[in-house]
Amino acid sequence: MTPRLLSLAIAFGLFATAAARAADVPAADDGTPAAAAADAVAATAAVPAAPATDASSASDASADDATHLEGVRVNSRYRAGGDALYLDERRAASNVTEALGAEQIARTGDSDVATTLKRVTGLSVVDGKYVYVRGLGERYSSVLLNGAPIPSPDYTRRVVPLDLFPTELLDGIVVDKTYVPRLPGDFGGGTLELRTRDVPDAFFFRAQAGSGYVDGTTGEDGLRYDGGDRDWTGYDDGARRIPDSLAAAIADGRYLRPRSSANPDGATPEQLQAYGRDLSGAGYGIDRRRIAPDATFSLGIGNGFDLGDDVRLGLIAATRYRQAWDTRDEQRHTYAASSAGLTEVGDETVESTQRSIDASALFGAGLRIGNNHRIGLTHMLLRQTDDRAKITDGTSDSVDSRYYETRWTENQLRATQLDGHHAFAALHDLELDWQVTRANAARDEPDTRRWRYDYAGDALEFSRRSDSNSQRFADLEDRQRDLNVKGLLPFAFADGSSLALSAGIERTRRDRASAIRTFVFQLAPGSPLAADPGFFLQPIGAILDPSNVAPDGFVLRETTRATDNYSASQRLDAAFVNADLSFATDYRATLGVRREHNDQDVTTFSIVNPDTPPVVAGDRSTAWLPAASFTWLYSEHAQLRAAFSRTVARPDFRELSPAPYTDPELDIDTIGNPELETTRIRNVDLRWEYYFDEADSLAVALFDKRFDAPIERVRLAGSTPLLSFQNAASAHNYGVELDAYRNLGFLGTAWAGIPLDRLRVGFNVARIRSNVQLDAQSASFQTNLSRPMQGQSPYVMNLQLGYTDPDAGLEATLLFNRFGRRVSQVGVQGQPDIYEEAFDALDFQLRHAFARDWRWTLRLRNLLDPAVDFTQGGLSTRRYRSGRELQLSVEWRPRAH
Repeated sequence: MTPRLLSLAIAFGLFATAAARAADVPAADDGTPAAAAADAVAATAAVPAAPATDASSASDASADDATHLEGVRVNSRYRAGGDALYLDERRAASNVTEALGAEQIARTGDSDVATTLKRVTGLSVVDGKYVYVRGLGERYSSVLLNGAPIPSPDYTRRVVPLDLFPTELLDGIVVDKTYVPRLPGDFGGGTLELRTRDVPDAFFFRAQAGSGYVDGTTGEDGLRYDGGDRDWTGYDDGARRIPDSLAAAIADGRYLRPRSSANPDGATPEQLQAYGRDLSGAGYGIDRRRIAPDATFSLGIGNGFDLGDDVRLGLIAATRYRQAWDTRDEQRHTYAASSAGLTEVGDETVESTQRSIDASALFGAGLRIGNNHRIGLTHMLLRQTDDRAKITDGTSDSVDSRYYETRWTENQLRATQLDGHHAFAALHDLELDWQVTRANAARDEPDTRRWRYDYAGDALEFSRRSDSNSQRFADLEDRQRDLNVKGLLPFAFADGSSLALSAGIERTRRDRASAIRTFVFQLAPGSPLAADPGFFLQPIGAILDPSNVAPDGFVLRETTRATDNYSASQRLDAAFVNADLSFATDYRATLGVRREHNDQDVTTFSIVNPDTPPVVAGDRSTAWLPAASFTWLYSEHAQLRAAFSRTVARPDFRELSPAPYTDPELDIDTIGNPELETTRIRNVDLRWEYYFDEADSLAVALFDKRFDAPIERVRLAGSTPLLSFQNAASAHNYGVELDAYRNLGFLGTAWAGIPLDRLRVGFNVARIRSNVQLDAQSASFQTNLSRPMQGQSPYVMNLQLGYTDPDAGLEATLLFNRFGRRVSQVGVQGQPDIYEEAFDALDFQLRHAFARDWRWTLRLRNLLDPAVDFTQGGLSTRRYRSGRELQLSVEWRPRAH
């Protein structure tokens, strides 16, 4: 960050303060929001602050956040998930944050966290599930559930795919853009804090059902195949599981081998025939069927109960089910570099239909004992099942072929949390928070089937190549336990200053096991099946019919690689201390440090040859992570804050293993690097904020991040695509952010007959630049040794226009999002980098309350429906359209009469 940019930011902030004051609507006499007295949770008042969910968040409140009168704290009340509550939390935090409450999320109509986060300043979403904060990839962000880290069901990535989380189960989302010691030290772009809905004080019930239409999918013929009878639930009923006979043969990690003189304990031809016939008996093939509309259903119920004097129990339960379809036609092109430029070497058409089934459940219980003690229990189950059929037709490697694939993937995250908050007035108002979390992430891919036909003139013939068919069974389980204890000790001094000392310890234990087994059918040499000239022209179901599985026909073979199975563990112990000082009325300074000791290892073992020593890689390191911030509250409505911190980004499990594996998301072989080093990051932030009232604000921020030894995905030299990871020499990421939210009532009373106080506008934009410098010797295969960081958009913009008529129960919201072109894949061998081109998204939502307890909602998605386009040197490499969407739902929420 240059001194000129810093000076401009300060000058702009002071100028905007003067302009904003001229147009400001007067606040309540005591400085608190005039409209903040609605139902639900208590929050400390004067300058409003969010309720402390733990001791560390309590330490983020400024000295003016509470008025102390001989131990008496003045309280006001806020609506849980409300705009005012989360805006006040952003204002009172010691670090730079963005906050979205359930109210604001509901206005967008977004159904999952990944979709809604793209509307936050400086955030973008890649592949519909991975969030990039300030242009930094998923490796530089972490996800906390109610303050605790959670594992990921992704085979190869540490980050949790955020489309797994439905927004209906959340009270809000906080994005920490600057580091504070209470957060995990793995911090680059930011930390995403997801907060589940709190237990209610009074009875509520909510039921919602809806249906949806997708242009190009609903009512059209899509690709389908025969699965199980319970597929609609998202659970495979056993139709795809490994047959019992084969499962017994490979139990305890045994590798399936045919019997021979060198392997007398192998399977006999008769046994291989039985295993193969059982495996092929489930059938093959893809056909076309009419695709049904999308469907969704959700239910929520809760209540509060008085158990005695100052003892109250709250209970909440919620569930959600959603089924969505997506048929996509995609064009793909691949190129090779030559003296004449790029030459096309591949041209394929990809047609796919994916059925996504999301199911979730939440249960919460909270016990409040007086005003000083609270104990809570939360259990969450999230499931996401993707069922896909795909046909790829075209030219690849100078061969005209057609590839078929069916894939069923079950992702699941189960988390149980027990936490408590305790305040001890007799111990100098000491506050103590503790939390125990047990989380289990799992991914199951039973019987992913692939087969191939090659063109013989105009006819399609079952391929004789080695990749003519395969069936893969993959399973992953990631278990994580986390314990943290935090304390806060406040001090108030006679001169009006105050000091909050906080400290905490955290212990995280994580264990992962991943297994993949792959099988193929190989035609026996001299098989009479090959003598029939029309045999290989038949459909796949006829070719791999169980009757053709025999010693002189198709023979079952296992092709699991020696590197397909691994186990991993991580032991992370952390402790932090932090001091938060408010002084001279207008100033606040925080200083703290976190110490983390990390011990992780990855063991890749071979079931092909159990005597082969396993490949072991690991990371054992200790890091001291300081953080400091300063806030100048130079006006009743405005403040200027600055922050500095040092953080790390550690390599993930598989990135450390030198054994090759197939990345299931990219479908490209990848080899880890045991020499990877932990990335060190220096973070500097500056933000000016102005608050018009309890719901309206304006902010400008500058940020600057420098990376020492950043980890980058690179392609290794060779004709076959092979990816790996290397520490680049350095990287630099910096930018500016602007966001504004304003009710238009300050402009006057009405425009075109519309009361202006019913109109709201929200706007945010981020301008981001980055540069990564690769080592010239280790990365010479790459085309560009200096380039932007992968996935970083040079700009991200959001515009939101809202209209609310409380008398008519009507609310309308128009939302626009745009991100700039970003590097999708790094170019090699003289080929340019592949870019995902800029994309515009326009959405609309209309909600209308009727008949007292009812409300219908209309959502229109992707109204512009632009092409999703990836280009290389100006030539298209991928292109498709997602289609426009229409969703209509009805909600019943009975109220007391």
